[in-house]
Amino acid sequence: MSFKIHIENGAQALFRRITLKPEVARLLKVSTFSFAVIGLCSAEVSAASPGPGVFPKSSYGYRLKENGFRLNGDTKIQSINVSGTVTGVDGEPLPGVSVQVSGSSQATSTDGSGRYQLKDVAEGATLTFKMIGYISQQVVVNRSQINVSLKVDVKTLNEVVITDGYRTTTLAANTSAISSIKGDVMENKPYSTFAQTLQGQIAGLVAPTTSGQPGANVDIRIRGLGSLSLSSSPLIVIDGMIVNSGKLGYNSTTANALAGLNQNDIESVDVLKDAAATALYGSRGSSGVILITTKRGKSGKTQIRVDAEYGSSKAMDNPDAGKVLNAADYAVLFREALTNAGNTPAQVETAAESYGLNSGKSNNWYDLVTRTGRQQQYNVSMNGGTEKTKLFASAGYFQQEATTIASDLKRISGLFNFDHEISKRFQLTAGINFSNVGQNTPYGTQFSGSPTWASRVLRPFQRAYNDDGSINTSIVGNTNFPGIYNPLWIAGNDKKYLSQTRILGNTKLKWNIWDKLNYTSYFSIDYNTLEETLFLNAVMGDGAGLKGRSKNYYTRYFNWLARNQVDYRYDINGDQDFYVTAALGYEAQRSKEYLLAADGFGFPSAQSELTALTNAATPNGAFGQYSNYAFTSLYALADVNFKNKYALSASVRRDGSSRFPTKNQGAYFYSVGGTWNVHQEDFFKKQHIMSSLKLRSSYGTTGNASMTNYSWVPQAGYSSAYSYAGYTGQQYSTSGNVDLRWETSKKFDAGLDVGFVDDRFMLTVDYYYNNIDGLIRNVPTSLTTGFAAVGKNIGAMVNKGWEFTLKGDLLRVNDFKWYTNLNAAFNKNEITHLPENTPVQNGSFYLKEGYGFNTYYMKEFVGVDPQNGDALFYKDEARTETTNKIADAKLILQDKQAIPKVTGGFNNTFSYKGVSLSVDVNYNLGYWVTSAADIYFTNASQYLFNKYQYVFDNRWTTVGQITNVPKFATNPANDPSTSTYRLYRGDHIRLRNVSLGYDLKNVSLFKQLGLSKVFVYGRATNLATITFDKRLPIDPEVGYSGFDDQDMLQYRTFTFGINVGL
Repeated sequence: MSFKIHIENGAQALFRRITLKPEVARLLKVSTFSFAVIGLCSAEVSAASPGPGVFPKSSYGYRLKENGFRLNGDTKIQSINVSGTVTGVDGEPLPGVSVQVSGSSQATSTDGSGRYQLKDVAEGATLTFKMIGYISQQVVVNRSQINVSLKVDVKTLNEVVITDGYRTTTLAANTSAISSIKGDVMENKPYSTFAQTLQGQIAGLVAPTTSGQPGANVDIRIRGLGSLSLSSSPLIVIDGMIVNSGKLGYNSTTANALAGLNQNDIESVDVLKDAAATALYGSRGSSGVILITTKRGKSGKTQIRVDAEYGSSKAMDNPDAGKVLNAADYAVLFREALTNAGNTPAQVETAAESYGLNSGKSNNWYDLVTRTGRQQQYNVSMNGGTEKTKLFASAGYFQQEATTIASDLKRISGLFNFDHEISKRFQLTAGINFSNVGQNTPYGTQFSGSPTWASRVLRPFQRAYNDDGSINTSIVGNTNFPGIYNPLWIAGNDKKYLSQTRILGNTKLKWNIWDKLNYTSYFSIDYNTLEETLFLNAVMGDGAGLKGRSKNYYTRYFNWLARNQVDYRYDINGDQDFYVTAALGYEAQRSKEYLLAADGFGFPSAQSELTALTNAATPNGAFGQYSNYAFTSLYALADVNFKNKYALSASVRRDGSSRFPTKNQGAYFYSVGGTWNVHQEDFFKKQHIMSSLKLRSSYGTTGNASMTNYSWVPQAGYSSAYSYAGYTGQQYSTSGNVDLRWETSKKFDAGLDVGFVDDRFMLTVDYYYNNIDGLIRNVPTSLTTGFAAVGKNIGAMVNKGWEFTLKGDLLRVNDFKWYTNLNAAFNKNEITHLPENTPVQNGSFYLKEGYGFNTYYMKEFVGVDPQNGDALFYKDEARTETTNKIADAKLILQDKQAIPKVTGGFNNTFSYKGVSLSVDVNYNLGYWVTSAADIYFTNASQYLFNKYQYVFDNRWTTVGQITNVPKFATNPANDPSTSTYRLYRGDHIRLRNVSLGYDLKNVSLFKQLGLSKVFVYGRATNLATITFDKRLPIDPEVGYSGFDDQDMLQYRTFTFGINVGL
C-alpha cells in the first residue's frame, strides 16, 4: 500500500517528532514546527498501514484521504530542554551512559556525575538510556527533569563494584578477585558483631568465633596467614575511612573495636583479595581489605522500617569427651590413682577423707555458673528524599546477656547519611555513625578470673554454699577453695566494666569540572574513647591480699583521613565502547592515642558498693601514655576497556609511614590486571553449555605496616632495679633496629567466572600465590648487649591455594525457588626462607623451611602398653624406638598444622510464595588443635582439678587392655599431657544458622493499615556440630592459634522477630 504525504515548507520537522518509520525519519531534519495548510506533495512512503505504523498515538490528529494523509493543522508541537541524572540502583551516579532520542541522531552521554542535558526535545519523544552492563530503559518526554535508575544486567556479569573512593567499575570490566555480601544477609542476625556473620559466606575468608563473650573480637583471616608476628587481620574500611579494628584497651579482656557497628545499617560488604584490588591500599593491604558500605537514602516516598527481635541463648556443651566427672566417678578415679602410685589402702582412705571424697557433696559447677541468656534488639530507620537531596537515618538498641554469669553487652547506635546535589557540577555526601557499647566481662580467662574455667577444673565436692545458704569464701581445706576461688563470689563481687564510645564521620565533595573530568575531596574522622574499670574485692580473689584493688583506664583514639583525587575518562575516537579512565590522588592519615591510668588498693570490705578510686586507702600511682603515627600516599590508577570484551587495569602507590626508620619510611606498591569476557566473542555463541565466561588475572605488591609505633627506636624507661646513690636508673627495654623495612607481599591471582542457564547460577574459580618477603620477627641476640632479642626482617613465607564458589538459583519450579551459595577454599602455608635455614621453636610450634606456620613440635605419644598401662613415646625422629619415660622422649616435628587446609560454607535459601527458609553451614577441615587445660584434665598428679569423662571411661585398668588412655597414678613418670596425647583433630561441620519466616504484606488487614512490609521469623544458631575425633574435648573453632584457653563457651540462640515497613 502506497501513501503520499503532503507537507508544506517549514513543516518537515513534524515527521522527526512523530514518525516511527525510519524511511520517513531519514527525509526530515528540523526539530519543531507549526502549520495551517497541507499543500505540496514532497515524498511518497510505503507502509503496511497508514495508522500507528507511521504516526504514534498523540494529540495530533490525522485522517486518511484518497491520495494520502491529512493532519489537523490547529496543533502546535512543543519542544523541551531535558536534563537529569542517571544512577545505579545503589544511588551512585553512572558516568558514560548513552542518552538518545529514539528514531533520531540527537544524543549525548552522562558526565562524571551521571548528569546529562538535551536541548529542543519534542514533547512526547522517547529517550533511550543505554550502558553496557545495564538494562536499557526508555522514558517518554513529558517533563524537563528526568532522572533514571538503571538496573544491572546480570546476564553480562555486570554487577557494580565500588573500590571505595578510588574507582568504580562493572564486574565485566573488573580485573580483581572481589567477593561481596549484601546487607540483607546480615540483617537481624543475633550476633553482637558483624564479623560473626561472615563465617562460611565467602571462599577464602574465615571468621571463627572463639569465645561466647558478647562483643569479643573475631580474628578474620583472608587467604591464610599474612605474617609471622605482625597482624594478619584485613584492613577495615567503613564508608571510605580506614578504621582502628581488632582489640582495644589495656585490661586483661580487651574490647572489639567493631562491636559498635550495627549490622542492620550495612548496605554491603566487599572483600578484596588479590593485588589488583588490595594494592590500592598499599602498605596496609597485605592481608586483604574489607570494605563496609552503610545504607544511604534513595529518592522517592519516605520509607520507615521498624525491626524488633527477642530471644534466649544457652551455652553449647563441650563434646562428650570434654565433659567432667561427677563426685562418684571422681572418687573412684582418685582412689585408683593413689593405689597405682603405690599407696596402701589405709593411705588411700586417709587421703580420700582429707580431700572430701566422703563428704557426700556433689556440685555441677557448670550449671552453677551458666544461665539462660536473654537478648533483644530493636532498630528503626527512615529512608527517602527528593532527586537532589536524599537522607537515611537509623537508630538501634542491642542487648545480650552472656550464658555465663557476670557478663553482658549493651549497645546503642545511630546512623545519619546525607546526599545533596548542590548544583549540576557539585555533589555533597556526608555521614555520621555513632555508637556506645557497654560490656561487663570476667576478670580473666583462667583460674580465678573466669567462671567458665573454674566450672571445669573445680572438683564436684567443693562446696559452693555454706550450710546457711551464703556463698562459701573459705580458702582453707580441700572441700573449700585453697587454689581456685569460688566463681560465684568472684562473679558477684569483682567488677570489670568497659564503656566504648565511637563516632565515625565523613564528608565527600565531588566537582564535575567538565564532562569527563572530576575532582573528589574526601575527609573523615574516627573518634573512639574507652573507659575501663576493674575492681577486685577484698574478701576472696586476687584483691584479697591488698584488701581490695581498683584500676581505672581512660583511652582516647583520634584518627583522621583526607583524600583528594582527580579522575578523567577519555573515549578513544569518540567511541564510548573504547575508553580509558585514569586517576591521580593524594591521601594522608594520622592516628593519635592517649592513655591515662590510675591504681589504688585498700577498700572497706563491709561496704562493697564503695569501689571508686577515691575510696582507696592507698593510691598506688598513676601513669600516662601518648603515641601517634602517620601515613601519606600518592597514587595513580588507569583502566582501559574495549567493548567490555577486554579490560586492563594498573595502579601504583607510594606510601610513607612514620612507623619505620627514616631511610625506609617510603615504599612503592603496584598492580596490573586483565580481563577477557569470552562470552562476547562470536565463537562462544556456538556452544550452549555456558551462558557466560570471563577470564581474569592480576599481579602486584602490597605491604604490612601493622607493627607497633616506635618499634625501630631504642626504648628506655626508669627502673628501681638500676638505682644508684638514691637516683632511679634507666633501663632499655628494646634496642631498636634502624634497618627495619616493610614486609612485602607479591600476589598473583588467576580466575574465571562461568555462568550457566542464562547466568541463573555462577561458578567462580580462583588460584592464588602470595609470596610474603621481609617477615619481621624478634631474633635472639647475645645477652652481652643487654637485650634478649631484636626485631629484624628474617624470612619469607608463601600462601597458595584454590577457591571455588557456586551460587545462584539451583531450582525454580513455579513459586518454589532454591538459592544456594556453596564455597570452598584450599590453602597451603609454607615457610620458604629463614636465616641460614635455622629452625625456630615457638612454644609447641616450630618454624622450619618447607613446613607451614604453626606446625606442631611435640613429643609424640605412641599409645599405651597393654601389659602395664604405661604411656609410650618415640625416642627418635625416625620413630623406631619407644620409651615409657616422658623425659626420654624426643621432640618431633609433626606433619600437623593449626591452620585449616580446607574452609568453606554451604548456604541455602528456600522460598515458596511468602515462606522462606534459610540454612547456613560452615566447615573447617585438615587442622589440629590443643587445649591449655589438658595438663589439668588428663594428668592424675594434678589432683586438685577435675578430669575429663573420656579419660575416666577409657583409662587402662586391666592387663592386656587395648586403649589410648594410660593408667592413672598421682606420681606418673610417663605423664602424656605435654605430648601429642593432647593434640586433637579439629575438623568440624557446623549448622550455624537456621531461620524460617513468612511475608504477611499481602494480608488485607495490613494493606488497609498502609503497611508495605510485614515479615515475621524465627531463628536458631549453632544447632549442631559434627566432629571427627572422638577424643576431642573442646569446641574445635579456636582460630589460627590452634589453642583453646577454655574461655567462655559459644552459645546456641533462639530468637523471634518482626520487620515492619511503612
